[in-house]
Amino acid sequence: MNFSIRNPWVIAGLLLMTVPSIIMMSAYWSELMDAQACITADQGFDYRTGECIQGNTIFVAFSERHPLLVNSGILLSMAGLIACLVGLYRRK
Repeated sequence: MNFSIRNPWVIAGLLLMTVPSIIMMSAYWSELMDAQACITADQGFDYRTGECIQGNTIFVAFSERHPLLVNSGILLSMAGLIACLVGLYRRK
């Protein structure tokens, strides 16, 4: 058998599965680096405003602060999975 990912459905599906995840992880790691910088400076971090504060860290989950980013990323990834499946089951 000769398998190929040159099928446009598969390529589009792989892009839809990976790009939203990379965007979400970039946003998450950016905030995490800001929080760690505040903690190393013996301060707290307010996740709601994204600023260093005096006192304890105020934590709010990433999915609660960015629901549109997380939900649309998951939906796009699922659409990518379906596109990959369609591309793998269709003949050229």
